[in-house]
Amino acid sequence: MRSFQWRIAIPFIILIVASMGVLGIYLTNSVRNSQLDNLRFHLEQEAKIVAEASLPAFLGQGDSQDTLAKKLGKEIDTRITIIAPDGTVLGDSDENPSTMENHATRPEVKDALTSGLGEITRYSTTLNEQMMYVAVPITSQGRVLGIARVALPITNVENSESLVTRIIFLATVIITILAILAAGLIARTTTRPIRQLTKASKRIAAGQFGQKITVSTKDEIGQLAQAFNEMSSNLKTTVEVISTEKTKLASVLSNMADGVILTDVEGNIVLANPAAGKLFGFKEPDAVSKPLIEVVHDHEVDGILKLCLKTRQEQTTQFESGITRRFVRAIAVPIYKQSRLNGVLLLLQDLTELKNLQTMRRELVGNISHELRTPIAGIKAMAETLQNGAIDDKEAARNFLGRIVGEADRLTQIVTEITQLSRIETGRAELKMEPVNLNVLIEGVLVEMNPLAERQQVTLSNKLSADLPLIQADKDRIRQTIINLVHNSIKFNKPAGKVTVSTGYDSNSVTVSVADTGIGISKDDLPHVFERFYKADKARTGGGSGLGLAIAKHTVQAHGGDIHAQSEEGKGSTFTFNLPRK
Repeated sequence: MRSFQWRIAIPFIILIVASMGVLGIYLTNSVRNSQLDNLRFHLEQEAKIVAEASLPAFLGQGDSQDTLAKKLGKEIDTRITIIAPDGTVLGDSDENPSTMENHATRPEVKDALTSGLGEITRYSTTLNEQMMYVAVPITSQGRVLGIARVALPITNVENSESLVTRIIFLATVIITILAILAAGLIARTTTRPIRQLTKASKRIAAGQFGQKITVSTKDEIGQLAQAFNEMSSNLKTTVEVISTEKTKLASVLSNMADGVILTDVEGNIVLANPAAGKLFGFKEPDAVSKPLIEVVHDHEVDGILKLCLKTRQEQTTQFESGITRRFVRAIAVPIYKQSRLNGVLLLLQDLTELKNLQTMRRELVGNISHELRTPIAGIKAMAETLQNGAIDDKEAARNFLGRIVGEADRLTQIVTEITQLSRIETGRAELKMEPVNLNVLIEGVLVEMNPLAERQQVTLSNKLSADLPLIQADKDRIRQTIINLVHNSIKFNKPAGKVTVSTGYDSNSVTVSVADTGIGISKDDLPHVFERFYKADKARTGGGSGLGLAIAKHTVQAHGGDIHAQSEEGKGSTFTFNLPRK
């Protein structure tokens, strides 16, 4: 059939080229081996003749070994070397034997002494070409007197080998070209549909689905073309469905708040979504095909995976991750394919915020209860004292009533601050934005706080930027923030201490700093000073609800700024907040 001609032609060409190659290698090796055998035989005969001719020289008759070697070398046009049994060169047709090194270690000399004939082909450093050496012992009455060695270059052998190689190579090239031309002419008409199939397949591989090719025959190629058209149509439909489903799945996984990790039965990750990567600090593409423990570095997750693989049942656990310090709920579900366990789906829910909210709620209730308990207990105690007869003592009654009013004011302040903080945190506190000159605001606060500072023996000062720009802010809330910071700096200062309020600005924000020379805040307490009801063991034990700095923090953040504190215990503190210029 014509549809198989091209398939036949290619092996045919390969067979011709391979046959010519094998034949060429065989002929080349045959020529080389034949030439080398002839040369070896020729040199062996000459070596024996030289050995016979040099025997008188060893017996002290006739010319010396060197003279004989040079004479015979010229006559037979061969390099001749006569060597003593200990390797000393006695004569050489080309060199002065006295300048030549000892030949006892030469392979051909050693072989001649041990087996009666030594032969080797090697590169001669003296003549700078490949030489064949043949050596035979020179003996007399069973005693070895020396070694006769003859050598010739194998240039002729190499030339013959090169000529045969060129002829075979040329013949191979010519035959290959003729075979290719013949095969091309035969296959040209039969490969046209196959080329169309190839082009259409490449377009499909590039994503251009739905390709069609013309069906012009009913032979095998025609049937293949028809099948291809049907496959292309079905493939387009299938890919569209798969692509749609994949897009939906990818969108769901990418936007899920919970982490999802899919593993195989070996525990290697097959798929992971961004939420899982964020939860355990890895990048999804880098995690694929790696063991779960190697990626998440958490034995709790690895443990629930292994338990699910072992029991083949859904597993659930809650734990605090030792790496990220997040509180996680993990659910492992076995995945089956045709009743066979195919992997495990891990659902990872970050419950940290929920747990923190629960903890914060409990702490808030406890703190509020604690803060309210003290003034209520004081009011009750003083009221009971008055009820039990102290009301008749006008001086004591007046004192108790004053203290009751003070405790009631404290209760009112606590409730007001809690309400204010709640409204700010939930965004229900409306900010009345207007242009505000912070320098003017600070000067007014310092005047207002000066009597308190004098009672505490604290000096107030300012370092205000002369060209400070106006900002858009809620004047009353920012003023209250500055009052809170200055009040704290006075309250927790030392006698003869100092409080300095300074301002500054850059292209993005305006900054206010309140620095004091007071008792400072410890390293352990410093990160918590802006938390609700937090009072440092040393620096915040006296008075106050513990809400002032929390209100200040949320007020600044509501304006789009931030606030932070720097302090060293015993050396004072600096509270700094900045507000955006725009």
